Amino acid sequence: MTAVLALGTAPASASNGTVKTKKTSTYAPAAGSMNFTANGDIFAVCDNDSDAAGVRGYWKVGSGGAVHSFYNGNGRGNCVESNQDVSETAYVYIDVCIQNDGVVQDSTCSGWEEFYAGNG
Repeated sequence: MTAVLALGTAPASASNGTVKTKKTSTYAPAAGSMNFTANGDIFAVCDNDSDAAGVRGYWKVGSGGAVHSFYNGNGRGNCVESNQDVSETAYVYIDVCIQNDGVVQDSTCSGWEEFYAGNG
C-alpha cells in the first residue's frame, strides 16, 4: 500500500496593520492613519495632526469588493472605530486620505494595503 501525502497551503496568520497618509506640501506625513485589527474586525481612522482637516478611511473585503468609508473629524489625537463582521478567510484592504472642507485630498491617500482577517 502506498501512502499519499496531501499538500495544501495553510492559511496565513491574521495580520493587523496600519496605513498612513502621504506627505504633501500642505499636509504632514502620517497626518492621518487607518488601523485594522483582525481580532474583532475593527477598523479605526485616526487624526494625527492639528491641521484643521479630517481623515477619511476606506475598507473593502477582497480586491474587487464594495468600498465602504467612514470619516473622523474629531481633531488631533482622536480615532473613530468601526467594528465589522469579516469572514475569517477573507483579505481586507484599507486606504486612508485627508479630507478638508468635504473634499478628499487624493494626493494624500495611502494606497490600498492588504491584510488577512483570519484568527490564524
